[in-house]
Amino acid sequence: MKSELASPRKGPRWRFLLIMELVVVVAWLVLKSIPHFVEQGWGGAVDLLLLVAAIGVALSWLIFFSRLRWKHRVIGIVLMLLPGALVRIDGHTGSFFPQLSWRWSNQSATQMPEIYGIMAQEGELIKTTGPASFPRFLGQNMDNWVTGELLPNGWEGKVPEELWRIEMGEGWSAFAVAGNFAYTMDQRGSIETTICYELLTGYAVWTHSEEVRFEESMGGNGPRSTPTVADSKVYSLGATGILTCLDARTGVVIWGKNILEETNQSVPKWAKSCSPLIVDGMVIVTLGSKAEKSLGAFSENTGELIWRSGNYPSSYASPVVATLAGKRQIVAIQQKAVAGFEIKTGKELWSFPIRNPQSNCASPLVVGDTVITSSGYGYGTHRIQIKKDETGFKATELWHSLKLKAKFADMIVKDGFLYGLNDGRMTCLDLESGKSVWRGGNYGHGQILGVGDHIIVQGEQGGVTILELSPKEEKIVLEFDALDHRTWNHPVLAGRILLVRNDREAVAFKY
Repeated sequence: MKSELASPRKGPRWRFLLIMELVVVVAWLVLKSIPHFVEQGWGGAVDLLLLVAAIGVALSWLIFFSRLRWKHRVIGIVLMLLPGALVRIDGHTGSFFPQLSWRWSNQSATQMPEIYGIMAQEGELIKTTGPASFPRFLGQNMDNWVTGELLPNGWEGKVPEELWRIEMGEGWSAFAVAGNFAYTMDQRGSIETTICYELLTGYAVWTHSEEVRFEESMGGNGPRSTPTVADSKVYSLGATGILTCLDARTGVVIWGKNILEETNQSVPKWAKSCSPLIVDGMVIVTLGSKAEKSLGAFSENTGELIWRSGNYPSSYASPVVATLAGKRQIVAIQQKAVAGFEIKTGKELWSFPIRNPQSNCASPLVVGDTVITSSGYGYGTHRIQIKKDETGFKATELWHSLKLKAKFADMIVKDGFLYGLNDGRMTCLDLESGKSVWRGGNYGHGQILGVGDHIIVQGEQGGVTILELSPKEEKIVLEFDALDHRTWNHPVLAGRILLVRNDREAVAFKY
């Protein structure tokens, strides 16, 4: 009788796993080497694809091909799934990569803040001029630049004093500063708010609430626009199109309306993000996603619709007022064009096509008789010359560069050079030629602000960096941690108080 010997058990197929993962890595390297993906800003999406593929390959190998004992497979599956129980996807970065947070970490505020601040006296003028004022998005002159009282001498290398730190609700609104008050917007649970804080203490002075909520998984939740302060009034535009005029001293509603419902427009995919422009007794805002008359003017005092204009759906950029070719006008970016409009009537004076058909976010930057526009997704920066002759206004492209693709962040100009974040990387271009001068560090899809001889950089992950303005190289003079989460909100410098915030908290620093 022949004895039968059991065949030896085969070991785990580790080589097979390595080969499968190597294929994933090679595919990732190939995709990352294709200029299209890099220039279009899809690098984060490619990284996410790699991560999902690598996990999927490992899990498939473990269950079906590993030859491990089942108790070891179960242990492996548990260990692979354990991170999902410890962390949560908390939105996405500007490069589409998931933003991860511990499940027990702080989240956005949902309750209204306690009112401790002191209101301004009845009849008191809320000042919007002077070195300590930042009354609207991008500052007094709408050029992303701070003038007047600048950073003090000897501050370089010294982390500023933290004055206060408070919880914030969801949203990408920045602060508008006028007098002793700072105004912003956020979303708390099912309520969209406009809030006034004491500048020096962070105490809430008053709140205004609207029963509305906006959610979008990629772009984040809550309002995007920054309030505008003018003539002791606050004008705020919510994510779903609610335009409100409030008394800047008390928060009492003067008038309010849903401008999208009134004009038969719809909410854009990424919500309303236009900050109100106050000019000549009117509130100028972009409207909705329909392709006609997407720029609107409303009475500053009553909210009555005065005119509508435009030939394309609205963008996500805020309009500005400037003088071009001798005429004061409104400059606004739409989905497929940047154009100038007569203030009184809304008549289109000139238009220049923009290749990006959907996500134009950076506001137009006016330098002399030229307009600079920039957007991400591989479209880059245009500098456009505006002239006028006997036939009317003419818009001519001076140069176009793919070396600066400002996806979210607005740019600045200083001494003949253009500075901005090229898909997150600090970049300097020669203003005259559009040629690249230097590339610096990667700050993610944050924001920048020009002040004196420096740039304040608000990094996407919350850190603040201050650079010396230099056409030769990137010169870092100070770095410090300010916030601890995705930060797309614009920094504000009012006098010597730096205000930064995100969808979790706000901080005030004093120089």
